[in-house]
Amino acid sequence: MRILALNYEYPPLGGGAGNATAYICRELVGLGCEVAVLTSGYRGLPAQDSVDGYELQRVPVLRKRLDQSTPLEMASFVLSAAVPALQLARRFRPDVVHVYFAVPTGPLGVLIKRLVGTPYLLSLRGGDVPGFLPDTLGRLHRLTAPINGLVWREAGAVVANSEGLQQLAQRVAGAHRVHMAPNGVDLKTYHPEPRLDDGVFRALFVGRLVEQKGARYLLEAAARLRTEVDRPIEVVLVGAGPEEPVLRRLASALGLAEAVRFAGWASRSDMPAHYRNADCFVFPSFEEGMSNAVLEAMASGLPIITTDIYGNRDLFTSEGQGFLVPTADAASIAAVLRRLVVEPALRRTVGDRARARAAEFGWQHTAASYLELSRMITRSGAGATAMVR
Repeated sequence: MRILALNYEYPPLGGGAGNATAYICRELVGLGCEVAVLTSGYRGLPAQDSVDGYELQRVPVLRKRLDQSTPLEMASFVLSAAVPALQLARRFRPDVVHVYFAVPTGPLGVLIKRLVGTPYLLSLRGGDVPGFLPDTLGRLHRLTAPINGLVWREAGAVVANSEGLQQLAQRVAGAHRVHMAPNGVDLKTYHPEPRLDDGVFRALFVGRLVEQKGARYLLEAAARLRTEVDRPIEVVLVGAGPEEPVLRRLASALGLAEAVRFAGWASRSDMPAHYRNADCFVFPSFEEGMSNAVLEAMASGLPIITTDIYGNRDLFTSEGQGFLVPTADAASIAAVLRRLVVEPALRRTVGDRARARAAEFGWQHTAASYLELSRMITRSGAGATAMVR
């Protein structure tokens, strides 16, 4: 098949959804597809590129940072990409368009479908699903409801990246079916390696520094342990975002200024080293579809402490694969950290089980699911009418 992928984020821009786009497109090429990608430009990046056997085109946008994009910057992608998307669709002649995010990318899928006649698959990533983080995103979801509804109705198929997100999306979709294809992980890039023990226990967090990710609870947990364990503890935060000044002040107030390292935003090529240098991975997020960072840490053989939310429940289905704790609960995180610090055998056992579980989530499986849904769209002709039921 010929597949055109649209996403306003693509590495090095953005986070998990951009990485997912890159990995899925790479695997689709490996499955015999011809692929083209349209995404946002950024200073220093070429407008035209060839990556992993597929064509990559970037359009100019109003974007100031690699790690995040404002609503205005997102809107600038849709406006800037409208004509290039139509031109690329007419030249490349895809069988199906893969649209990542209902908002902001979704309107481009509708445009191509109506003017070129090519159906599209809609890939939901979390924040574009009404009901996801209602306290934070509720107002945005209300404002974008007409666009969201149009994009969902016109899609040939809608797919979520976890069972929990699928269930949430299904409540919005009503009679229309929402499919599920889980996120994946690059098992060759992320794998266990022995760490040189320098006497310091390192707890790693990877993600945007925003309130949703809950990094503050890791800092509070580390502060609880300072007088309870003999081994020095270092918290490494890989990522950037508006909460960084707040977290820096919190670290200082907790007496952790020297024990917390703000590593900044990291490229995909830098990430394996961060996992290799850690003793455990802590991800106290309030809501996720399915976290790429958690999967990468699992594949790297790290014991995982993360919150008991639906995206994470999909990953840890058996006892001993990881530790699920309540949201906003530093005491529970501290209790598990304490065990991991003093019980190296437990770290190894849980890390091994996490790696074995991660081995079930190769990107090729995800890409194969997308390919089958794409074939279903073209066989049914659903793209010309409404969403697959």
